[in-house]
Amino acid sequence: MEFGEPVNVPVAASAELKEWKLRAEILEVGFKGPIKVSRGKALISAPHWKKGEDVNDVWTDALKMGLPQEAGYSKKAAAMLIEGAAGSVKDVEVKIHVLEAENVSGEGDLLGRLGDLEITAKIPLGAGEHTVTAQLKKLPEKISWYRSSIAWEVSFAEPGGCIVLGGTDVEVFFIPAVPIIPFTSHVWAEALRFLCNRIGVVGLKTPKEVCEKIARYCHTGHGLEYDTLQGAPHYGDPNAREFQLNDYMKGEDPECCCYDQASAVQVFAAALGVNSQWLFLNPFGFIHTTNLVGVGACNNPFYRSNGSDKVVLPRDPKRTSFGNHAFVGMNSKILDACAGPQVGTETLQEYIDSSIDPDPALYPMIGERPGMASDIAVFPPVTSLV
Repeated sequence: MEFGEPVNVPVAASAELKEWKLRAEILEVGFKGPIKVSRGKALISAPHWKKGEDVNDVWTDALKMGLPQEAGYSKKAAAMLIEGAAGSVKDVEVKIHVLEAENVSGEGDLLGRLGDLEITAKIPLGAGEHTVTAQLKKLPEKISWYRSSIAWEVSFAEPGGCIVLGGTDVEVFFIPAVPIIPFTSHVWAEALRFLCNRIGVVGLKTPKEVCEKIARYCHTGHGLEYDTLQGAPHYGDPNAREFQLNDYMKGEDPECCCYDQASAVQVFAAALGVNSQWLFLNPFGFIHTTNLVGVGACNNPFYRSNGSDKVVLPRDPKRTSFGNHAFVGMNSKILDACAGPQVGTETLQEYIDSSIDPDPALYPMIGERPGMASDIAVFPPVTSLV
């Protein structure tokens, strides 16, 4: 995306043999609403486009995150709510400068086109600077991401004519709800880009759809592998409710554990305003053969610690277990991006039944018992992002 000066193309017309002349330009564009966005953790303030200001974001981390490096990113990205979301507004503040108005008076109709979106307002046609609150005629009904130029024009009935004002380049997200902890003060533009491009949430709407897509991606699409040596966290301290989101998006460490994956699912969902719970089951126990993240079929999650195989006979003395396990709950269903994946189709008890091997002959050798629903603990959400 290249950001240039708007171009005025006046179209001459006549009414009652009087020639008219109108020249104008867009000075500022700002999207309104309750969502605050940051870039590089710095809060972005309106306007989201301003004449003479270079907002082109040459995002050096894009390639590390598997995103196109040149894809219309803006230093001043905005976010709004989709149609029907609580607190959604359609307001777009536009500042326009009428440079010259000859034989033209009254009001004109401002129209901006951003993809399939239309922004409209009535504007004074007198010379000078005018700030108006325009309206998006219709908000997107599902998650959307626009990163292109708004094409502006002004038309008027008396004496009848139209001028083209040129383009204002923007990046704007439409999401289903106001972001929540850890994004209550501002949501990262980088996280929204990652969600829209890499995870693929564009076109989704409901919390169930969003969480299923996130859990599947974190398990299957991100390319991390379970730490089968010791199961240690690689992306932050779960006890401190800390998560290294930027490093996770870039895949800085090739390994992960269940704590990392639970945090990733919860944090990405929070960026879209979807509430979920970080759940901890202690004890957990031996696992049925499952698709362990980055490993594949496995019933022996720490096989590297004792030189055994990923899948062993049920009562093999070298078979290892999960001492505990973290995953996510959403609307009484389970999301697990570490094993499975579990994508919100099972209740907690169903998840336990399908995941834990309850064979009583297994547990004396580790001095434990299989986990039960009554053992579940709900941890606070991740609050610190680095």
